[in-house]
Amino acid sequence: MDVIVNKAEQKLLKLSADPETRREYEAREKALSDERSRLKDAEDNGILKVVQSLLNSGMTIAEASKHTPYSEDELKRLLKIN
Repeated sequence: MDVIVNKAEQKLLKLSADPETRREYEAREKALSDERSRLKDAEDNGILKVVQSLLNSGMTIAEASKHTPYSEDELKRLLKIN
């Protein structure tokens, strides 16, 4: 356990030493947090189930996205569609 903590501390020191690397890291963490929040929101509101039902009925992802607050690309990502 101490080895893991030590590695984490070393990584934190490295990131905090370089402002550009720290900004990139923080931007990435924010993007991941935003994605998790959007997925949670979509799940909580049942949007993903409705969209999946629409797709199963033959609607395209582009058409389905017009009926949600999510773009076509966001729905593909949330539904894990390539």
